[in-house]
Amino acid sequence: MPIGLALAFLAGVTPVILFDLPFMTGLWYPDHLPVLGSLGSALFFDLGVYLVVVGVTLTIIFTISESA
Repeated sequence: MPIGLALAFLAGVTPVILFDLPFMTGLWYPDHLPVLGSLGSALFFDLGVYLVVVGVTLTIIFTISESA
């Protein structure tokens, strides 16, 4: 969970720190990557949210299974 939260936060705050743009502004890599296509900051934000959701879900499942 902490890694996902940090990844999502850094994806949102990077435009503010590096480029003096508003929070959560999408940044895109200018070149096309062969397998991935266009690479942007939204991918890292979504990956961070995914990791947080998986972490919370597993924590809830493990907590329920320990008490049963």
